[in-house]
Parts: sequence; C-alpha cells; structure tokens
Amino acid sequence: MWWLRHAAELRAAGLALLALAVVWPRQTVRRLVLAVAGAVALTWSAWGASFDGRSLSWAVVLAVLTAVAMWWAAPLAHRALPSWGAAWWVLLGSAAAVYACVPETDQMREVAVVVAAGGIAEALTRRRLPTPALLAAMGFVEWSALYGATGQGRALVGGLFALTPLIAVAVVATVVSKDDRGGLLLYLVAGVWVTTALVVARTGGIATSLTPAVMAAAIGGAVATAFSAALVVRSRR
Repeated sequence: MWWLRHAAELRAAGLALLALAVVWPRQTVRRLVLAVAGAVALTWSAWGASFDGRSLSWAVVLAVLTAVAMWWAAPLAHRALPSWGAAWWVLLGSAAAVYACVPETDQMREVAVVVAAGGIAEALTRRRLPTPALLAAMGFVEWSALYGATGQGRALVGGLFALTPLIAVAVVATVVSKDDRGGLLLYLVAGVWVTTALVVARTGGIATSLTPAVMAAAIGGAVATAFSAALVVRSRR
C-alpha cells in the first residue's frame, strides 16, 4: 500500500496542515477542516507501525480527536502560560510520559531535542516562537506515541493520555479569567497533569493488557480533573 511506503511524507503533511490550521485567516470551518485533515494524515503516517492488520479502530479515532484537541489548545496554552518556554517544558513532560510507556523509543531522542530546543529558544530570546511551531512539536510528540506503541493498545492509551497537560492548561485558561488565575494556577494545573501522565504511563501504559491501561487513564483523568477544579476554586477566593 502506497501510504506504508510514504509514511514520512504523510507525517510531514499532517504536521504542516495542523500548523496551517492555526494561522489560516479567520474562517473557523476551514481551519477545522485543515486540522482534521492534518490529524488524519498524522495518524495515517503511523498506520504501518501500529494499526495495519490490528483491531484498533478506537485508537485511530482517539488519535484523530487528540490531534484536533491539540490544534484547539496550542494557541490558548501558548498565550496563557506567562513564562518564556513554559509551554515547551510542559510538552517535554508529555514526551517523557510517552517515553515511559512505549516499547519503541529510538525516535524519542529526536523528539526530546526538538521540544527542548523550542523551550531554550524562547528562554534565551525572551520571545514566544510562532504557535504553529509549538503545534507541530505537539504533533511530533503524538506521532512518537503512535509509532512507538507498535500496535499495543495499552501503550496507545498511555501515549495519548500523555498529551493531555497542555490541553488541560488551555481548558483552565478558557474558564478562568486572567485576573483570577494568579501567578501559579496554570503551572500547578500543568504539573498535576504531567505527573498524572507519568503515573498512567508507568502503570496502565506498561500493563500486560488493555483493560488496566484504560482504568489507569480513567482514574488518572478523574483525579487530575478533581485536583485542577480544586485549584481553580481556590484561585477565585
């Protein structure tokens, strides 16, 4: 099949479409179409590594939805985290969680270098890199999870859950006004979700079957949501 021979091109196209969807002139429907197309291409690029010949249609859908959620979250999280490079360091935590649960890890060195370089560049220049660059890096981390899972459902669950921290930051930034956040709220929320992602990766993500992974992700997500809600309530007092 042609897509198995052109996985690298599909990955590049997926990352490019996701990045383009962030900067396309303000036409929400077209942006969403571009984001979905990018999400499909990115997921498709890992077809031979994780999905070909396997009954993992649920993971395909989850991967596409995760990429679309990242497209929505990247601009919000990038603007909301006040320190230079903060979004990139949170993303590096996500990459660490992916590394902690996927059986194939050779690609993670390149991923870590790309993400760390983004954080260092922002810290040194004291300027935010373009948000499409952050989103492309997020897509690269997602690809590393899909590729590294090698078709193992438990690793797919752990790897995709690892991408939740910046999405959680974006959600909190949306529901809590800038005046009510305080200086540490978003950092604390990011820390809660990165820690939870690492725990899920090292429990359900390395389990021997899918069920413990799903349970770990469900419990971890519920606990992280509860902690985040508590932090939001406290910030408003």
